[in-house]
Amino acid sequence: MGFEAVFIGSGAGLPRFMGIEGEALCGVYSANEFLTRNNLMKSYNEESPTPIMHAKKTVVVGGGNVAMDAARTAKRLGADVTIVYRRTENELPARREEVEHAMEEGIVFKFLTNPVKINGEDGWVKSVCCQQMELSEPDESGRARPVAVEGSEYDIEADCVIMSIGTSPNPLIKSTTAGLEVNKRGGIIVNEETGATTKAGVYAGGDAVTGAATVILAMGAGKTAAKAIDEYISSK
Repeated sequence: MGFEAVFIGSGAGLPRFMGIEGEALCGVYSANEFLTRNNLMKSYNEESPTPIMHAKKTVVVGGGNVAMDAARTAKRLGADVTIVYRRTENELPARREEVEHAMEEGIVFKFLTNPVKINGEDGWVKSVCCQQMELSEPDESGRARPVAVEGSEYDIEADCVIMSIGTSPNPLIKSTTAGLEVNKRGGIIVNEETGATTKAGVYAGGDAVTGAATVILAMGAGKTAAKAIDEYISSK
């Protein structure tokens, strides 16, 4: 279309799922969908054109700030809420005040717990089969690695499951653009000093590069790339 440079700032809006049996059952949401329906589309209103189910028992999988948001929103919709997290309270990535507020609201935390299957009945969530974990040596992130305890499976009753285990960059741009390299997590590979990708004239920044991070880091990446793009075009 005649442009001399392109900046990719498409974010990391693709929800991650665990790949376990039962994730396609009705009543399973990504945290993104659950929060978007409630906060932007006002699905809590019975007359909303995009309704959300009002669950009796909700299980939230994850331990970040988004997991806390989803759990507290589900609580406000009237559900008994349980958060399952595969490490201990000490490893929770969510802000401490978010965790404390969730606990104050009566949300149950089950630590060292990992879902292995979502059980259903007539196409709807019935319960979540979980496995007890124990901590082992640190993994590549520096945190203690959770290891499954054999024979420790048990079910948590639920009619709704919210997956909040992170997001990834959408693979569409990579899969349709020859010469654009990404890392193993789908993030676009760039020169950190310029934001330049492996394809000439194409720059990127923000969550599309780093994975889910902060607004301020994305803004900084945009400014870095803008300077580099100006220099790139001027040099031509």
